[in-house]
Formats: sequence, C-alpha cells, structure tokens
Amino acid sequence: MKDCKKNVGKDVRNLVKNLLSETLRDIMSIVKADRGSLFLFDSKTKRLVLDAFYGVNNLNPGGIEHRIGEGVSGKVVSIKTPVLVKDINYDLRFMRPNAYKYVTNSFISIPLFDSHGLLGVLNIADKSSGKPFSEKDLTFAVTLCRYACLLADNLLHSERLKQERDDFNRHKQILEKYASVGKLAAGIVHEVNNPLDGIIRYTNMLLFQMEKNLISKEYLVEIKKGLNKIANITKSLREFSRQVNSERSGENIYVYVDSLIENALEVFNVALKNNIKVEKRFKTPVPRVKDLGLSHVFINIIKNALDAMPQGGKLEISIDVNGAGMEIRFSDTGRGVPEEIKERIFEPFFTTKSAEEGTGLGLAISKEIVNKYEGRISVQSVCGKGSAFAVLIPKKYLG
Repeated sequence: MKDCKKNVGKDVRNLVKNLLSETLRDIMSIVKADRGSLFLFDSKTKRLVLDAFYGVNNLNPGGIEHRIGEGVSGKVVSIKTPVLVKDINYDLRFMRPNAYKYVTNSFISIPLFDSHGLLGVLNIADKSSGKPFSEKDLTFAVTLCRYACLLADNLLHSERLKQERDDFNRHKQILEKYASVGKLAAGIVHEVNNPLDGIIRYTNMLLFQMEKNLISKEYLVEIKKGLNKIANITKSLREFSRQVNSERSGENIYVYVDSLIENALEVFNVALKNNIKVEKRFKTPVPRVKDLGLSHVFINIIKNALDAMPQGGKLEISIDVNGAGMEIRFSDTGRGVPEEIKERIFEPFFTTKSAEEGTGLGLAISKEIVNKYEGRISVQSVCGKGSAFAVLIPKKYLG
C-alpha cells in the first residue's frame, strides 16, 4: 500500500499498515495458524501488493502483486466476501495457488474495507494441527478484521479532517489577504480618481486648443497616453475591490453561457481576425448559469490566450456538462506558462507582462468570481505548446 488512501499523510498510512499487520499476527496466534499474509491496495496501480508475510519457514515471497480478480486475494476482493476454504482440492471457486505451496489445503481470506473503499486483503493458512480451519475460526477472524477496519477508518478520517481544516485555514488566509488588498485598492482608487479626472479633462482641453505639428502637442499626446494607462489600472483596482468585498448576489438572474462566450469573443473581434482560428465545441443544450460576473472571467481568459499568440494560432472553447456541474475549457496554442510561476498566476498584481500591457489583477479577479460559485479555475500548460484554462461551475448554480 504505497498510499492507503489518497491525500493521506505518510505517518497515518504507516499507522494503518502497522494496525492491519498486528491484526494479522493476533488472528494467527488465536486460530493457531502458521502462515499469514497481508496485501494492501495501491490506489495508483490498482493492484494488491504484498505488505507483510509471516511463516514458520521464514519464507519471503517479496514483490508479489495481484490485480483485482487475479489469484486468491484478487478474487476474494472482487467478490467482497470473506472466504473459508476447507480443502482447496475440492473447492471449485479457486485453482490451487502456484506462488507457494500450503502445508495444509485449508485457508481463510478476508477482504478489508473502510467507509471510503478497499484497504486490502488478509490471508491465514496452515493450521498448526493440520486440520482445516473451522467456521468458528472464520467468525473470529472476520470480527477482529472488522474492528481493525473501523480503527483504520477512524485514523484516516481524523487525518482527512485535519487536512480539510488546514486547507480551510489556508484558504481563509488567502481570502483575508485579498480582502485587505481590496480595501486598500478601494481607498487608492478614490484618492487617485478625482485628481486624475481633472488632469485628463484639462489635457484634452489643451490638445483641442493647440495647433497641429507643435512639439508640445506631441508631448501632451504622450502625457494623455500615460494618464489613460493610470485610469485603466484604477479601473482594474476598483473592479478587484468590488469582487473581493461584495457579497453574493441575492438575485436569481440567469444567463446562457454560450451567449456570454459569444459576447466575449465579440470584444476581441478585430484581434481574432489576425490569424487566430476559434473552434467552439458546445454540448447542446447549453444550460443557463446564475450571473455572478462570469463574463469578466471569459473576457480575461480569452485576452490572455490572444496575448500568448501574437503570431496567430488556435483557440478551442468547449462546454461540457456532467454530474458535477459545467466545465468551460479554453485551450490555446500560445507560449504557455512556465512551471515555476504556474501557482502564482492567480495572485493579485502578479504578472509577466509589462506595466503597459497588464496590471496583474485579471486572473485574481477571475478567481474571486469563480470562488463565489464555489467552483474551481485551473490551468494546464506546457511552455511552447500552449495553455488550457478550465472553469468548473457546480451544478447548483445552473438553471
């Protein structure tokens, strides 16, 4: 069992392995068995892997693995029922095992399950007296295994609760950081916008009054460009602050996702004609979704895709609906995102673009919007081959 359960700490996995191993030894001692083995389920390879073996001859058959349904252990797991074999020569359920020979023909095999699924399988063989194992032996072994599985389940459950609590606290800290940044942004925007509006207005008046071809007018044009960039930054800051600090909308306004995507593409209509091929794969009918600002997410992802393909390329947009909800996927053939910064691209003010090209707030705002849906936004990327952004909206927000 390389990982008894996915996402569970190594220390807890070892505790569970030791618990099941000790249970095997206790059963062997009580029912007077000379051999016993414990196979644990590896969720990555989907195989049963020999973890512990005890025998009077110190046999060490290391490296044994079984697929589900293969060998005695694999078959017992597939039927999910404890098995007592009194004489394998006359038991039609199993062929005589070839890995190693039993001293006697009788054995007990018990699948081990907790509330989340398969843990492994426990086998005992070779009763010291030479007689077959009895129904009483089976009942005792099954009872002890059930108690062991309950203990293992409690250990694993406690570890999962700890992980969930750690994840919650980590997410809470991020939200608090975003909220602080959002409040700071709101204050900055308020203080900057008032004088900025006046400066832009007077700059436009001067430009209107000046004659053409004057060097001073060219300077004013450059000043105006810089002021417009500042205005765009404050606009992004205001939007970030609004998304971070606003409560979920109580209004049940629903929009069609395919329409939102079409509108987002229309924003970049000119850029899309520049050697960009768009392929849309929408599974019909496309459901509606509660409007919490998803349009901003689509516009930002599409803009980033176009920026990553300055020489042209292909943008694929797909909508898939399943039991979990709706997944909207945007795949481009652009430059891709380097692995070392992939985890940071959703942080506020983090950007690889120049100050003229971006503020580093677009994806941060997008993530906050998706969080309001209790959804998920993720990215897969390979440098030089492109990126794929996926947005998952849970089923309860679909209309």
